Amino acid sequence: MKPWPFLALLLLLAVPASAADGIPGDADGDEVLTSGEYASAALAYLAVTYMGGAGELDRTDIQDAAWVYARWDGKPREVTDSSGQTVTLYRPLRRIVTFSGESLETLRSLGFDMDRVVAVDKYSHEKNTFFPECREKANVGSIWSPDMEKVLSVRPDAVFLYATISTAACDDIQRRLEASSPGIRVFRFDCFKPATYVDEIHTIASIVDETERGEEFASFYGSTMAQIQDGTTEIPDDERTRIYFEYWFDYTTVAASAGYNEKTELAGGKNPFAIGTAEYPVVDPEAIIVADPQVVVKLAGQGLTVGGYAGHDPEALDAIRSALVERPGWSRITAVKDGRVHVIHSDILGGAQHFIGTAYLAKWFYPDRFADLDPHTVHQRYLTEFQGIDFDLASEGTFVYP
Repeated sequence: MKPWPFLALLLLLAVPASAADGIPGDADGDEVLTSGEYASAALAYLAVTYMGGAGELDRTDIQDAAWVYARWDGKPREVTDSSGQTVTLYRPLRRIVTFSGESLETLRSLGFDMDRVVAVDKYSHEKNTFFPECREKANVGSIWSPDMEKVLSVRPDAVFLYATISTAACDDIQRRLEASSPGIRVFRFDCFKPATYVDEIHTIASIVDETERGEEFASFYGSTMAQIQDGTTEIPDDERTRIYFEYWFDYTTVAASAGYNEKTELAGGKNPFAIGTAEYPVVDPEAIIVADPQVVVKLAGQGLTVGGYAGHDPEALDAIRSALVERPGWSRITAVKDGRVHVIHSDILGGAQHFIGTAYLAKWFYPDRFADLDPHTVHQRYLTEFQGIDFDLASEGTFVYP
């Protein structure tokens, strides 16, 4: 990295920028900002500002030129997102809109200046406890019902969408954005899939120039997932813990294609209902008794609006668990007889926090193998060190029961 020029130190202040193609100050248009070009542009700007001269670049242009020259070696930055598209950046991002709460959360994990996020999706906007800094930001709706007028009104230079879910809706938003404002950069990331999350952390860190923080966060995330994988990889199939995972709705489970099933399998669980093409099939109640699961896990969250970051309510999760164990015939199920029926909130098993919930699953499935794994501590460290929010798990929120 080149040493910061003195002028860059004076000029590099946070103000909005446009995302127009081309590095500001690149006089010959060869996509390389040389020291001479940068110096000429900076001096011209100073002449215009303080001596009544004539010039084309404004303060923001000079700030961005300083950033590109000093941080990017004077060259554009190319990144490939999770949809496979390659996006070229000619300036640092200053005004971001997120339609994905997972990307928003990842940006915060990376230490990105949240003041540069100018608008968020409706669901993140509603999460006052988890995203308190988003209360006053613009609400751009959801990927299924986007407020495109609001998006364009906040003048973003980048918009974050999903890569592999609701692709038709996200493709439509991207087309409309690129037609209305070709300078907007559109990035597609999921940030909820264990198989791709580490790569996404590094790529997003590169986009927002937080590579060192990206390494730190990826290491934290990866160490938890590696501990789980190391503890379950060599368990023979016929010795894996037999589980019944119930979705938000009664007698609805998860099949092989569902993300929750992926996390169940990563934790070493064996799901006898991981068959068929439907992601969330309805199961015959008698079939659950016949399968005789050793552990039962019930998902709380969207379909059961209790717990999570919304409030400290262990009694509500206890009531969900009690309703399960009192179902007709369930007294014959091994999980019920052994007291291994658990409730987990989707806040920590879906989305960017999936590694926390997966740690709980592993602990429940194999308490002896994971005696040294403490999901509660992992969760608190994540909130304190990476999310930077004042949230004490000892007295706030309810995520698992018992």
